[in-house]
Amino acid sequence: MDITFDNITYTVSVGKKDKKSVLKGISGKFNSGELTAIMGPSGAGKSSLLNILTGYTKAGVKGSLNIGTTVGGNKLCSYILQEDNLHPFFTVQEIMTMACDLKISSRCLKHNDKQRLIDNILDTLHLKFTKQTRCGNLSGGQKKRLSIALELIDNPPVLFLDEPTTGLDSSSSLYTIKLLQGLAREGRTIVCTIHQPSATVYEMFDHVYVLAEGHCVYQGSALNTVPYLRSVGLQCPQYHNAADYLLEVANKEYGNFVNALSKAAVECHWRKPEPCIVSVTPPPHYLAYDSNHNGANAVVYNSTVIVSTDSENDDGSKQLPPYRIRKPSEFTKLLILMRRCNVQLYRDWTVTHLKLFFHVVCAIVVGLLFGDSGINGTKSVSNVASFLVHILYLWYTTLMPGVLKFPSEMKILRKESFNNWYKIRTYFIATMLTSLPVQIFFSVVYSTIVFTLTSQPLESDRFLMFLAVLVLTTIVADGYGIFLGTFLNQINGTFIGAITTCYMLVFCGFLILFSHMSELMKALSYSSTLRYGLEGLVLAMYDNGRANLVCPEEEMYCHYVKASTILKDLGMVPENYLFNVAMLAVQFIFIKVAGFWSLKRKLKSG
Repeated sequence: MDITFDNITYTVSVGKKDKKSVLKGISGKFNSGELTAIMGPSGAGKSSLLNILTGYTKAGVKGSLNIGTTVGGNKLCSYILQEDNLHPFFTVQEIMTMACDLKISSRCLKHNDKQRLIDNILDTLHLKFTKQTRCGNLSGGQKKRLSIALELIDNPPVLFLDEPTTGLDSSSSLYTIKLLQGLAREGRTIVCTIHQPSATVYEMFDHVYVLAEGHCVYQGSALNTVPYLRSVGLQCPQYHNAADYLLEVANKEYGNFVNALSKAAVECHWRKPEPCIVSVTPPPHYLAYDSNHNGANAVVYNSTVIVSTDSENDDGSKQLPPYRIRKPSEFTKLLILMRRCNVQLYRDWTVTHLKLFFHVVCAIVVGLLFGDSGINGTKSVSNVASFLVHILYLWYTTLMPGVLKFPSEMKILRKESFNNWYKIRTYFIATMLTSLPVQIFFSVVYSTIVFTLTSQPLESDRFLMFLAVLVLTTIVADGYGIFLGTFLNQINGTFIGAITTCYMLVFCGFLILFSHMSELMKALSYSSTLRYGLEGLVLAMYDNGRANLVCPEEEMYCHYVKASTILKDLGMVPENYLFNVAMLAVQFIFIKVAGFWSLKRKLKSG
């Protein structure tokens, strides 16, 4: 699949009114079977061109681009970003299996066939010995090869890579380029950006496309670089790296030759006179389409027919050939992502095991601190204060992990969703469905301990009402944390999260009573989630005909023996529990919708 583009211009806004032209009418063609390098000094437009070719950047682009991107709804190009964003808690085998399940339906390839496909890909990329190694323990070169392996599962004919040798030593860089060259020889179109390759690496590129100040100053074979420069009056010194000299010229170290080079680069005879020979024998990991196997269509895998398209599945459906291979349904992808999220939650002990431990410890400490405040008429104010402690503890310990951890997940999500592994909504629903039970379990554990230790009335309906408020507060905090994590960076998200929590605390109805607020301030209090949580807990414990509290014998007078007295002094409306629960539920729905909108916005903005 060849890529052709003509008169591509790209402008970006600088400030409020000014615009900057990044690419200035460039044209070119990248052939299949060739390894193409996009080069140029910093700010020349390398990454901009690559983002335009992949479809990652669309705004501000003009010109024509011809590249087959989809067949039957399946994306046929993959984009491997400069950073190798991989889930650190999964082994190579696990992450390859999940990627294969997300890309290829089990109706097309059975589990054993998928494992054979994975083994051959890993063997080709020299990663088979790392199958049981967690991604977080791989070297830089291994991570880069694994990123390539993940995108080779559905065998895309076009592969884009942004700076594939960044962070690698010379040996790993050479091996990576050799690997890409081999993949190109199988018939793929491989395009990558590279900053300053060594002479050995540079000569391995079949086609070089060099940019300077938004213009193309050379397009042709790496081996023709020196003759090309000589044709415009530039003599590369002997024993000097041609790539280095070309970049020095592009940087105007020998004068301004950009205009002369951009005119000369229009000529296309600097390519090799003969195109690269494409291997007709599929490599071991390549899924070929054979229409001559006993007169039937079949998938050939390592010279062995593993799927015949004339055979039937157990349910009577027909198998499909490659590039028409059916992707799993979004529901199937949802189940796969939920399984992945569950494994990740279990292995990330900081958000599960450690958090559960501190929930238990803090619940015991708080429970012992407030003692019998639930039944003691002299400690009713302290009991209400304990409610505020419960809400704040669950709110803050749920809010901050979302703010701090979701930005790191964003990088993986951006890569996988752009390469069409799954839809954004599928990922969002999967994370929500897997995190909700965990958050509910944590809040149940905490609530049960503090409810018992603070001697709250042992009535099942009051316990369930108490529990419902704390669970709803927890899941609202989880949604709010995800919203901040997708809308802001980690520093700003932490700051805004802390500030808004303080705002909600002031208006919750305890530091200043509702009866002491002005009408305007009372109206503002309805925007505080903590208000609904605190009022819900107070009404759960003191409303609905609560019996008189115990007044210790040593006390002459207990002002809050009657439960209605504390409600009146706090300015809380009796029989208003359902309103508070409903408002928490509405806020949960609203914040989840806002979080999904923020996530889509973040991904589109890059």
